[in-house]
Amino acid sequence: MKIFSLLGNKRYTLIIALIIVQASACLIAVNYYSIKLVSATRAYVNAESQYSKAQKKATRYLISFVETRHLESYHLFKKELSIPIGDKLARTGMENGDKYAGIKNNLISGRNHSTDIDDMIWLFNTCSRWPSFNDAIKEWEAGDKGISNLDQLGRDLYKKLIDKSVLLSKEEEESIKLNINLIDTQITQHQEKLADILGKTSRVMTSMLMYFNIVFILLILISAGVFAGEMIRQLIESKKVIERQNDAKDEFMSIASHELKTPLTSMKASLQILERFARTSSEGHRIHPFISNSTKQVNRLIDLVNELLDVTKIQQGKLQLNKTIVSLPDLITEAVEEVKPTSRHEYLIQKMPSAHVYTDRSRISQVIVNFLTNAAKYSPSQTKIIIGTELKENTIKVFVQDFGVGVQENKLPLLFERFYRVEETESIVQGLGLGLYICCEIIKSHNGHIGAKSELGKGSTFWFDLPLAGIS
Repeated sequence: MKIFSLLGNKRYTLIIALIIVQASACLIAVNYYSIKLVSATRAYVNAESQYSKAQKKATRYLISFVETRHLESYHLFKKELSIPIGDKLARTGMENGDKYAGIKNNLISGRNHSTDIDDMIWLFNTCSRWPSFNDAIKEWEAGDKGISNLDQLGRDLYKKLIDKSVLLSKEEEESIKLNINLIDTQITQHQEKLADILGKTSRVMTSMLMYFNIVFILLILISAGVFAGEMIRQLIESKKVIERQNDAKDEFMSIASHELKTPLTSMKASLQILERFARTSSEGHRIHPFISNSTKQVNRLIDLVNELLDVTKIQQGKLQLNKTIVSLPDLITEAVEEVKPTSRHEYLIQKMPSAHVYTDRSRISQVIVNFLTNAAKYSPSQTKIIIGTELKENTIKVFVQDFGVGVQENKLPLLFERFYRVEETESIVQGLGLGLYICCEIIKSHNGHIGAKSELGKGSTFWFDLPLAGIS
């Protein structure tokens, strides 16, 4: 069932992640096309403006040509009229699917900026079937018919008026100018409708894209919220599972340690009896080394069991302290005397000031013994270990210095964590990595501090400090 649940959670997480990715991709696409649409619409509005200006100027130049018959006015008329004609040719080219180069040249001749060409062609090809954009194209086409009429009228007038002998009456001239203005007015009406449609279409598209933006943003936020909620829920469940497993492990360690302690104590007592018998028996010297080795291994097992019991007490908050006022120098001396018989090292106790601490005698002795035995274990090729104290205002600091293998600086903060072992020293000393963790918890329970400094190849100094008696 747990496997199916795990697979279901993974599938659910994957679905949420895909929704977020797809919504983000859609949001990027919508924003990209929003910018492209705004740019293209702006280009068409600018094109309509250029179209309108050129048409107005062409109309004025054509009227001027009728009035003055100056060829310069006619040429200016043709020059300005080439702008709406260029737009007309571009439109018909886009409708007929002509080559890009031809359409581009026609749009440029219509005074459209070269950087706007791609967006204008894209919008025309993409939106030409939209009802609103299709209406704009129809107005554009109707305006182009007026441009064609104006162009044809200009050609006819040019043929007629180029001959200086042809004279126009006042009525004929007014009639021609009236016709020109009528065509201009019709074109202007279509241009105004075109501009109005482009404006409305732009506003509608912008609103639609804004709504799409809001929808996709909300979808991303909701999905991200659901995803985050699911992750938090899974983390909480995982934490609870780990806590239950740790509780079960601690309970097992506690039960196992208690169950192991009794037979180990019995074994130790039996071995001590055998060792005494071996010493007094004439044949006992043969088996004495084996008994001695067995005693050492049993003692090692008892130490491990005691460490496990201490850890379970610490984890359960049941580490009991029997505090009394203790002379710290005397306690250090006793701890040194305790480890001397089992070590070949020379323990040099520096001169210590008189200092008393309010502490659990056996637990602080346990810490000092741990420091001393560790110093011996991790300096096998050396023979000297230094023990000393430093008295400060309200505390006294105890330190143990060896000249052994040392520890890398980046690993020093990890030494006091549960089950941590320095990889480089695992082959030198065996253990569970609990001793320094227990020492740390004991010192913390006495409102003290613990630490270490070390240098590879030159040795280590482990220290702790405690409040002086009467200082909490």
